Amino acid sequence: MRRALAVLLLVLAGLGSAQVWYYNVDQDNRFDPQTLTFSPSALELMCAGLLEPGGTPAGGATVSNLTLPAGCPAAPPVVVYGTDPDTGDPVYATVLTVKFWGRRRANDRTYGTDALVRVIRRSYALQVDASGDLGRVDDQFLPPFATPPAAVPPLTGAWTGWQASQTISFADPQISNVQNFNRRNRTCRDLYNDRCWTAVFTWVLPVRLVLHGNESGRAQLTLVPGLFVRRTATTLGVRGGAFEEPELKPYAP
Repeated sequence: MRRALAVLLLVLAGLGSAQVWYYNVDQDNRFDPQTLTFSPSALELMCAGLLEPGGTPAGGATVSNLTLPAGCPAAPPVVVYGTDPDTGDPVYATVLTVKFWGRRRANDRTYGTDALVRVIRRSYALQVDASGDLGRVDDQFLPPFATPPAAVPPLTGAWTGWQASQTISFADPQISNVQNFNRRNRTCRDLYNDRCWTAVFTWVLPVRLVLHGNESGRAQLTLVPGLFVRRTATTLGVRGGAFEEPELKPYAP
């Protein structure tokens, strides 16, 4: 009887200690900059027109025997990186910042930041909504979300065209602003009825505009982060005699 009671208590303890992390869905979950402006120069537009003409030139002429102006790439594509519309600074990537909440302490092997990073990398992607000049120009991003910084433009990779909505997977984040709280903290009580921690995870997502020779003017792209969605089955763990599935849940303070 005592043994049965002990097993029951372990099972209940396991059910109450599932690996669940929460992420803020208010201003703590954001892109910076959220809107990017792409302003091709006259030279870039001319280079694109010479390297990738939109149709067969009149009379069957080609550009293969022309000397390209200085500053044009030797071959397509002609790539334009964005600018921050607020500062005018060049932007090679947009920065994603997400605030997470977890059980116990941030260095806990089961519920801490390292365990959360593994779960995100293995099993989750972020839904991202895009708007602006989609369809008019070839705006692209380079998945997955990568570790900062992004001070120089990436040269190679599987660049992908933006859609109105897509899910993007993750590499390792940069982790900052780690804080541990006791169970008297109101959010800790509400989420876990236990001690808890917070931390800010930061990733970068490279973005660019590719010119194909028929563009004009400038283009804009606006990005909005959505929910974390499961992209693969998560390995079940056994804790306290109960099966559990690590999970991310949205939280609005």
